[in-house]
Amino acid sequence: MQAIKFLILFIASAMLFTACAEKDTKVYSSAEEMVATAKEDIQTMSMEEFKTLLDKGSDIQIVDCRPQYDFILGHFPTAMHVPRGVLEFSGKLSNRRPKTLVFGNEMGSAALAVKSLEKLKYSDVYMLDFSWFDWEDQYPDLVAQGMDEAQPAAPAKQETSSGGCGG
Repeated sequence: MQAIKFLILFIASAMLFTACAEKDTKVYSSAEEMVATAKEDIQTMSMEEFKTLLDKGSDIQIVDCRPQYDFILGHFPTAMHVPRGVLEFSGKLSNRRPKTLVFGNEMGSAALAVKSLEKLKYSDVYMLDFSWFDWEDQYPDLVAQGMDEAQPAAPAKQETSSGGCGG
């Protein structure tokens, strides 16, 4: 009887550990391959679809994950600048309800950002799939510059001591 209980416990534990294991274990040979794989199963939005959402006043949030220099030179009004490397840790982006539109550079940062947001349980995420220069040419009146002071700031870090290591 003890052996049966042990066997059942062992099988249940094995099932639990395999269910919790990371499913994305693919190893990529290059960043380009990683971006191409990400683009295979993300939702994209064209410039025309995006402009329609803006015209309707839809409830959207725009994440611009390009480098700060590019953002300063030109970005969508209301866009939040959240670099790809800190996306998962940013306090600027915390609302999962509205449609989230991600804009990046030609290196594929937006595709990787969309995948990260999906892993963070953002369910309605799209990559804006067009060139910034095309947007600037087509809609120059919908281009903002600089670091917009109206952007939501990350909550101030509260200094507390946990009494543990480093605290």
